[in-house]
Formats: sequence, structure tokens, C-alpha cells
Amino acid sequence: MNYPKVNILADNQEDFEAKLICFLAKGISMNTYQDGGFLILPHLEANNAKSVFFPDLGYSADFWKYINVNGNKNLSADFPKKAIDEVKNKLKLYSKDIFAPDIAKIKSDWEKIEVDFFADVERFLDFKKAIDKVFKINILITPFGTRGSFNPPRVGNKFNLNVTSRVDCPAGNIASGILQNLYIIETWIGGEIGDDNYVKRMSAISFLMQSTIFNKYYPNYDDLTKSKFTINKELVLQSNNYLEKLGIKNNKNVLNKLRDLTKQEERVIKELILNNGSYVTFDRIGETLWGEKVYEKYSLSAMAKVMENLRKKIKVIGINKEVIFTKRSKGYMLII
Repeated sequence: MNYPKVNILADNQEDFEAKLICFLAKGISMNTYQDGGFLILPHLEANNAKSVFFPDLGYSADFWKYINVNGNKNLSADFPKKAIDEVKNKLKLYSKDIFAPDIAKIKSDWEKIEVDFFADVERFLDFKKAIDKVFKINILITPFGTRGSFNPPRVGNKFNLNVTSRVDCPAGNIASGILQNLYIIETWIGGEIGDDNYVKRMSAISFLMQSTIFNKYYPNYDDLTKSKFTINKELVLQSNNYLEKLGIKNNKNVLNKLRDLTKQEERVIKELILNNGSYVTFDRIGETLWGEKVYEKYSLSAMAKVMENLRKKIKVIGINKEVIFTKRSKGYMLII
């Protein structure tokens, strides 16, 4: 099969990496990642697909001003030159030597599977028209960002595929990024994190990577559209503290917008807010719901129904990430 040249950027990648940092900053400033349930961390949390490594570069107030007033919000966008230059200069002082062996291994592993991957695309997927429209594929292997980002900018009558792959992911993550781009070219279904098109695209790619022959390239691929009610409290607190340091507003006061709460729901949400970041036991939730009649009315299923209704009403006011978590045999926790 004839397929576009794949250009692995391990050296001379400063422009792409600086653009990635600006792209991440835009998503963080718009709460895109936070509302999608992603943790924003100043370090790499390996094998955590719901984390964003946003390096602590000491960004200036001007940097955030340039990011916020700029309307661009995709990986291939032209971000303000002053923002790009600031990141490039700060990255020169940011040592990434520790990641060099991982980058080299991923590059080597990709070269071993590249031909087989495109052969599988030809045999099992109807992407020939999309591939014919691609001029070249640029791959950035980096410690920064989410598991991977991607965007297929049009160049004349062709597309360049821009893909990032984080160093804690196998070479097969590059395959996922390429498939995402081809899917967008073929279907025009893009979408931001959390919206319907995003869910459609991610569900389709997750199916390919988990339940078809493409699973061999990334056996432990996670479907990011599925909620997981297990969290690392310490990481959530680290993320919240880091966002405060960056000057990014969080959703702590958004719960004041909750409307049409029943008296039970109102009492429970107040109890959860009071203990934000800590588990409230099932017994304490029961007392909050039923007061003196707790012993005769106590019901875990009724409790779960109240929490389900609260989660739905929280999403109505624009918080699309999970903020109420359940731990078996322990209780409920609000993290916001």
C-alpha cells in the first residue's frame, strides 16, 4: 500500500511542542479539559489517560492574555507569536533528558509496526479516500499534554496530519492518533471534548483499538468517554492547587447555580460541599436525608437515586465532568 510519509519529530521539534503548550493552555483556560474530567498536573502521571501534563514554566500574565484573546483552539492553529516565543524560550531551560530513552524507543517501535499498521488500514477500513487526501503525517513524541492530540489542517487540496503521542504510551498510540485524523477527514466528525461529535469519534476509535485487529497495537487502550468512579484524591487536590497557581478559575462556586433541588438534594449537596475532598459516610448521608427517621427509612438504593439526580442536575449547569464519586463500603465524595 502506498501511504503518506510519516515524519517522527524527535529533534528540531521546538515549534510543534511550543504550539502544543499553547493549545493545552487554551483548553485549560476554557475549562475544556477540566469539564471533561481531566486532571491538570505539572508533572507526567504515567499511564493516567485522564491527565494533562502542563509543564510549570512560570507563564507570564501576558502569555495568558495572548492565549485568552486569541480565538484559535486547535492543535494546528496559529497562536500569537509572542506566546509561542515565550514557550520556546522557557522550554530551552526545561530539561527533558529523562524522557530521551522513552522517545527513542517509541520511535524505534513505530518503525517496526508502521508498514503492518497501514496494511491493516487498507485491509479492514474504508479509509482509502481519506489517505489519498493526505500529503504527510507529522508525529511529535512528547512528555506533555494528554495521551495524544491531533488535527488534520488542509494544505491546498491535501491534508497534513499532526499527531502528538505522550511518552508513557506505546507506539500504538500513534496509530490511534492517525486513525482519529483519518476518521475526521472521512466523516467530518470532529468535536471538542465532551460534545456529541467528540463522543461519536472517540467511541468509534475506542471500538477499533479495543475490539478489532488494531488492539494488537495498544492492548490497554482506555475509552475516555466512559466515566470511572474511582479517583486518586491526592491527584485531584494537586490538580486543583495547580490550577489555582496558574490563576485558572475552578467550578467551586458554580454549584450555587443549581436549581429545582428537592429539600433532600439540597441538604445532601450542602453536606458534600462542606466536606469537599473527603468522603462522607453512607450513615452520615442517611442522617442528612432522613434525620430522626433514618433507622426506619435507611436505603442505599434510595440514597443512590438522590445522587443520580444530583449528578444530572450538576451537568445541566454546565459541569460535564464527574464531581460526585462513590467508594464501596465507604461513602460519597465531592471534588470540585
